[in-house]
Amino acid sequence: MRQEKKIEGHPRKGFLAFLKGEAERQRQNGHISVANNYRSASNSFARFLKMRKKRDVSFKKLTPLMIADYEAWLQVDGLCKNTTSFYIRILQAVYHKAVRQGLTDDRKPFVGVYRGVAKTVKRAIDPTEVCLLKKLDIRAALEERGHAGKRLENLLSQLEFARDIFLLCFCARGLTFVDLAHMQKSNIVGGMLTYVRRKTKQRIEVQMEPMMQEIIGRHPSETDYLLPILSKTGDKEAVFQQYRYALSRYNAHLDTLGEMLGGLKLTSYVSRHSWASAAHQQHVPLSVISQSMGHDSEKTTEIYLKSLECNIINKTNHDLLANVFKNDDRDSKKV
Repeated sequence: MRQEKKIEGHPRKGFLAFLKGEAERQRQNGHISVANNYRSASNSFARFLKMRKKRDVSFKKLTPLMIADYEAWLQVDGLCKNTTSFYIRILQAVYHKAVRQGLTDDRKPFVGVYRGVAKTVKRAIDPTEVCLLKKLDIRAALEERGHAGKRLENLLSQLEFARDIFLLCFCARGLTFVDLAHMQKSNIVGGMLTYVRRKTKQRIEVQMEPMMQEIIGRHPSETDYLLPILSKTGDKEAVFQQYRYALSRYNAHLDTLGEMLGGLKLTSYVSRHSWASAAHQQHVPLSVISQSMGHDSEKTTEIYLKSLECNIINKTNHDLLANVFKNDDRDSKKV
């Protein structure tokens, strides 16, 4: 029987211990987002092992059957297909690191489990709804909900800022929240907003439009950041944690604004989807949309837009039926 390898400088340890070690190494190297993903996966897998009365598992015993059991356990726990795939892909990536380091032979324990990314419904609101958000009387809506005094003023300030961020992202060709949050004042030069997308490393140049200038002017930052979303600098982990908190708070405020507009679904990515949808409806060429959004290929943009078209088609059908049967409804009311 083949023995697991143990090379000089690599003390033998279990898979979970190796995974936790990789999470810490990523943190020390400043890859905070990756480190947090590794940590989430290790915590999940540790709970699974605890359920089986194990503290760790050797690479040798990390079999296809165990990974299949882990996948089933995640599904029973109520996680969606993309989340289970997310955890399993992290485990697989770390396992392959161990293989490359000579800690184990590749026994292919991840064969047969789902490691893909299922398509999710992309949501977009149409331009008329963007305008409704811009015109929304937030103060009146808060007063109607019973808010008053300092609480009302505090919520009003937060919700108005969230609305302005949404509108700014829409105006800046679907600018993402993560790119906006980390943007510096120095990114604006000569009437152009210039930045490099954190996700694709694509360089983007956006002409500053009047509404963009108005929004930025309403929210002066006391730091080098363009807007007062983040304040921390230097310590990457502290900056990342502050960003995560800001994103969570932003989405919560968007959810409230959506409720004020009659149940409109608003999230941090809806502004991006909405700009793409609006450009598509205006017959903007695919190549222009792709370049505008900083996609690394037109194929990415095609996939992006296809997921939006279902919403457009459904709305078209809704409007068509409403128009076809409007007289029928009036006649039925006369009976």
